[in-house]
Amino acid sequence: MVAKHVKAQIKRKITWMHIVTFVFATAVAYVLAVVSSLIFPVLGAPGVSALYVAAAIYVPLGVWMGMWGALAGYFSCLFLGLYPSGYTLLQSVVWSFADFIEAFIPAFLFRVLKIDPDFTVKRGWAAKLFPLFISLGSIILLVGITIQVLWGSLGEPFTSIYVYSVYTGLALALLGLLVGLLVGDKKTWATYIVGVILTSFISGLWGAGTLTIFNFPPPLPSEAFWPVFVGWVAGDLIVLSVLSTALLVALTPVFKRTGLYVEKWWA
Repeated sequence: MVAKHVKAQIKRKITWMHIVTFVFATAVAYVLAVVSSLIFPVLGAPGVSALYVAAAIYVPLGVWMGMWGALAGYFSCLFLGLYPSGYTLLQSVVWSFADFIEAFIPAFLFRVLKIDPDFTVKRGWAAKLFPLFISLGSIILLVGITIQVLWGSLGEPFTSIYVYSVYTGLALALLGLLVGLLVGDKKTWATYIVGVILTSFISGLWGAGTLTIFNFPPPLPSEAFWPVFVGWVAGDLIVLSVLSTALLVALTPVFKRTGLYVEKWWA
């Protein structure tokens, strides 16, 4: 009891590790954002990707490090808006809140509900199947992405291999999510699943809306709202279900063992 009281009294401080991790994550997310938007574009919408792999970096970072993850999402999108998307600074400043929102919502849910994220599954058969579903799903998706990046311009059969890898990876990841929800920590998995769905739709609304309806001025025509919105949401749901889940399962214990894990928002 005394130990818990002492722990509660310890005031955590922002360290250089938080800042370095934030800068590194922002840089990685920006590179992945550029590659995603060029290789998997939503046609007619610069900077928008049907498979936005960058989200797999800053959304888990938000769960682990609170506001640092949200800011990594914001600044990586800001840089993407400026180059290579070609939007003005003001347009990019407004649009980039889409990726801030995307990392913020799951982070907010875990913190406001006071849930300590535990993505492990330790019971019987589930403990064996769960890592298989999660890891194999992410590996298959990454292999498909690599094939599309390297040989997608050649057309068939590489395009079909990529498409099937997306479907297969997503199916396996969804099975993993179901196993986690059924036999893992139910609060963790339920919060994460709700967070993925909410954040995909809300960030999609902001992202598509600020590109087509409200900005200074909107860089795209209003008729592009639905194609951008649908592509945005579908891509985020896939990436967050497959790749973000794999990272959260693998690295949450690592972050908790270091000074990087943030219980509140900054430290």
